[in-house]
Amino acid sequence: MAITRTQTQVQWTSANTKSITSATEVVSDVVTLDPTCVSLAITVSADNAGTPASGDTAVWRIQWSTGDVLADTGDDYDTSEHAQYLTTLDTYSTNTPGEDPARRTIIVDVVAQKFKLACTCANAATRNVTIAARIEEQRAA
Repeated sequence: MAITRTQTQVQWTSANTKSITSATEVVSDVVTLDPTCVSLAITVSADNAGTPASGDTAVWRIQWSTGDVLADTGDDYDTSEHAQYLTTLDTYSTNTPGEDPARRTIIVDVVAQKFKLACTCANAATRNVTIAARIEEQRAA
């Protein structure tokens, strides 16, 4: 069995990055994994536009979909507060860990074929945060 690796940039309304300007959660476009995906790595990034201060964090979650749970018209995704927690990036350098920009790669169990990434930045209304994410699938052929 051969293993291949495929990288894909996560899109935010068809853009590679998203500037968060309020404490409201932002959600990526749908990511559809290849049916042969056996392992998934997600790299997330947060870059504070100003001088970071205490509390400048980016909380990342993954909203999985196993299809049309409600049996109505389309795929349903985990709700915001119940989505799987991935990581918190802290951009305030005095904290440990804390650095700006901050990046982390997380290995995630593949539990469904579709997902969206969600991110919340508590202080983004004061200091905008630019986020980005990229995935790497390991596929079995």
